[in-house]
Amino acid sequence: MNKKNKFFSTILATLVGAAIWIPSAQAAFILDTKIGEALLPNSADATELAAMEGFAGVSLVQDAKISNQSFTAFENGAGSGQWYLDINPDTPGYFLLKFGTGNDKTIANTYFFQNIGEMTKLVWSNEQVNFLSGGGTINGNIGKLSHYVTYDPTFHQTGEIPEPATLALVGLGLFAIGAIRRRKS
Repeated sequence: MNKKNKFFSTILATLVGAAIWIPSAQAAFILDTKIGEALLPNSADATELAAMEGFAGVSLVQDAKISNQSFTAFENGAGSGQWYLDINPDTPGYFLLKFGTGNDKTIANTYFFQNIGEMTKLVWSNEQVNFLSGGGTINGNIGKLSHYVTYDPTFHQTGEIPEPATLALVGLGLFAIGAIRRRKS
């Protein structure tokens, strides 16, 4: 391989490597997984924790309970039907959203999620919460997000787990570098 080709191969490998490691801006966040919904009579911490543990199937500890005076839910793009709460730097494993439903006892008011995507954001869609976060005809307090609660498993792990796709790309890059070196010698 001549010097010119080697130079361009090195530049290309550097650019591809940088593209892998630099987070790209996303138009939409990854939706968290809805694991259940319930009509809870009140907002007692013990009632919410018991319901969350039932849906999650693991023992949990409450991380934080935030009322609607302390946060703002953002729509992720006008008309997208996707909402999020930015809770950076916290990274809970599970969370619940409690909405006002007035006296309607036919619809769930509490929705339970596993945080799987953007760990510092709680992300849901209108469909996941029966359109209580927007998109319907909502009057007064009905449909407003009352509070959210975050939970961590009792075996809370430290550090982040690498994504399999990222590890595969890194491995592929190392394989390519090795193949180029072997071909050269």
